[in-house]
Amino acid sequence: MLAVPTLVPTVAASESGAPPSSALDELQATGVFRVGLLYNSPPFSELTAQGELRGFDVDLLRMIAELWGVELELSQVTRSNAFDKLAAGAVGALASVTPRYRELDALADFSGAYLYGAQAMMTRSDTPELGLNDLRGRDIGYVLGTRAETALRLWGEDLEAGESHQAYLTLDRALAALTRGEVDGVLAEEQDLLRVSRDFSSEMRLLDQPALREPHAIALRRGDEAMRLLLNRSLQYLAHEEALQKLHREYFPEATFPEDALAPWSNIGDAVQPAQFVGERAAAHDALSHVQRTRQLRVGGIRQAGAGADRLRDLNLALARELARRWGVEPRVVDSGTEDGLALLRAGEIDLLAGLRPDWNLAAQADFSAPYLLHGDRLMVPRASGIRGFNDLRGDWIAVLADDPPSRERAQAWADSINATVRFLRTPAAGATSALLEFNNADAVYADSLALIPHLEASPNALTLTERWYSRAYYAFALPANDREFRLLVDYTLQALVLDGTLERLSAALTLDDAPPDFDITPGVATIAGLSLSSH
Repeated sequence: MLAVPTLVPTVAASESGAPPSSALDELQATGVFRVGLLYNSPPFSELTAQGELRGFDVDLLRMIAELWGVELELSQVTRSNAFDKLAAGAVGALASVTPRYRELDALADFSGAYLYGAQAMMTRSDTPELGLNDLRGRDIGYVLGTRAETALRLWGEDLEAGESHQAYLTLDRALAALTRGEVDGVLAEEQDLLRVSRDFSSEMRLLDQPALREPHAIALRRGDEAMRLLLNRSLQYLAHEEALQKLHREYFPEATFPEDALAPWSNIGDAVQPAQFVGERAAAHDALSHVQRTRQLRVGGIRQAGAGADRLRDLNLALARELARRWGVEPRVVDSGTEDGLALLRAGEIDLLAGLRPDWNLAAQADFSAPYLLHGDRLMVPRASGIRGFNDLRGDWIAVLADDPPSRERAQAWADSINATVRFLRTPAAGATSALLEFNNADAVYADSLALIPHLEASPNALTLTERWYSRAYYAFALPANDREFRLLVDYTLQALVLDGTLERLSAALTLDDAPPDFDITPGVATIAGLSLSSH
């Protein structure tokens, strides 16, 4: 797996200054959402020959404005002036200007990722099948001054590639050099490669493995916390309503929607309005300064309840210790559960609260880190049954767990969605295996994955999970509200744990053989505020 590249911020955080005001204030006063975007960045945003703006980001912004019941005002920016206009208040947000990199944290804040692009490699179709590893030491072309230079630096460091890379002024020239055999591959943004190579696509082959994956997000004024939360809730709402997935399929039919990158919080609600985020949030304490000053990380919430409580407690403790180890500080566990832990977090008596499900009802009290564990409703069936989902359970019996009464309603909703008649029985959590294998009075068990893990471990040859997730929920750390720098530190360290495989190893007892979730990864610096993200 590729390591995180090191990028150097071009503007120090202290030089960027405070934003004129939250863009939410202007939105409330004028009823207009002003966004800057490029006019020449297909398929994200472009001005057509008919004088119309179109593209994925354009349609997404229109959906957001409609959701809020406000007018959308789009204005042209360039890559060179976009962040200056954002900081000066000429626009309240930016879209399609650039994917998110950590070096840009000095200039702006960002919404959650709603789309992934890639720096990809193209080779000639008449060459043998190649992967990135096969291209080490070969001549690679790229366009001067583009993000491909960053991706090449990362790729070169990871694979010990040769230094004979060739720079070109345009992508057309780089691809022409590829057809002439002057280079063995061309690295560029995937969408640009696909667009420019259409006329000679039979001569080219795009490698499946990207050199660098790039998250797309909406940029906001630095420190505009209210607007960040409003946009994140709006994106999650659109995903909950399947509108974002539909838009994604329209523009990128071959790509997978980033379900786990845009991890939803609980209690998204029936509507999202700007007025929900007007007013002051709970005052923050500076957790980052406290950690740096005391060389301690105070952690609450290790005490857990519910399905998989012991394993979740072990994971939370292991993660807290790993964060502290990487930052070179001592972990100090403050005995608390989640409810009393929130009070301690607000009072500044702990820096980090483990084991919470991110929840919009708690957004005024705390912020939440990126997720570190996926769980959700699954179907457990006998391996020999051939059952793949609800379609194979018509007229059959589904067991639900007695300590999760709402699970029957959730399962019924899935059966109703395909007009399937199913029957239910309740069983204690300990009796789930017996219901399937001993008494044979159920054909499947519908429950949260964390509750099913002990049964799968005890009978690995007899029981299995069907492939589909029927719901997706996440565990994350609760963080002090408005503590931007500490949030970035925690998020980027969790991303480092994903990249080096540590998170997968620590959470193995709660995930079994499932593939790791595709959590959001932002490329960039490997040190934040003097604290290392690395495992070394």
